[in-house]
Amino acid sequence: MPLLRVGPDVELYYEDAGTGPPVLLVPGWPLTSESWECQIGALVEAGHRVLTYDRRGFGRSTRAWDGYTPATLVDDLHGLVTHLDLTDVTLVGFSSGAVETARYLATHGPDRVHGLVLASPLSGASALGSDLRAAARWHRVAMLDDVLTRFFSVNGEVALDEATRRHLLSTAAASSARATLTVIDAWSDPTLDLAADVAAAGLPTLVICGEGDAVAPSHRVDAPTVVIPSGPHGVHITHPQQWNQAVLKFLAG
Repeated sequence: MPLLRVGPDVELYYEDAGTGPPVLLVPGWPLTSESWECQIGALVEAGHRVLTYDRRGFGRSTRAWDGYTPATLVDDLHGLVTHLDLTDVTLVGFSSGAVETARYLATHGPDRVHGLVLASPLSGASALGSDLRAAARWHRVAMLDDVLTRFFSVNGEVALDEATRRHLLSTAAASSARATLTVIDAWSDPTLDLAADVAAAGLPTLVICGEGDAVAPSHRVDAPTVVIPSGPHGVHITHPQQWNQAVLKFLAG
């Protein structure tokens, strides 16, 4: 199992498949690298080296007690990029992962990065944050169940088969309770400015989102945008073929 040590007591689980121009997939809270299942194979078959990882506290990475600040999460991502010596990499971030990728560019610069895909990006401070903190502390699994229903719903109807939704719920629930709670604060930080970070980087950027996204319905980023009809927030999971086609077109230039 590939692990990268990013601190005295923290190791990140990552996956590395394929050859070609690299693409690094960054999952959004509260999901793990398993949420990219429908993207990894398609990107590898299209001739890309595909990498993804579990952020600290989630999935198969160390269940650390501390380090869930924007700065530390971004440094973890930078540690992976430098450890694998990635150059001309396209960063793909889903939801809160989009905020992390943009902050990575603002913190460590765009020298190693070719482009950016913002998948259903949060705009930084999210209205969900204040609603979730108390639930995450006292009713974590029920809260996750509700969140993953909202992630995959359009107009109140769930657009994902229940078996897949329950699988994603089980992986989210298996992550650290401490991480689940404190990462909410990280991506709800009001000082984060996704649009400003993206603009400052000046890289080719694609925004891709679902037409029915009820979690992050407003994407204030000055970049080409693909809107998938009838897609929810987690549109890369509910509509993988359309999502993959749009991203592969962007990667092809």
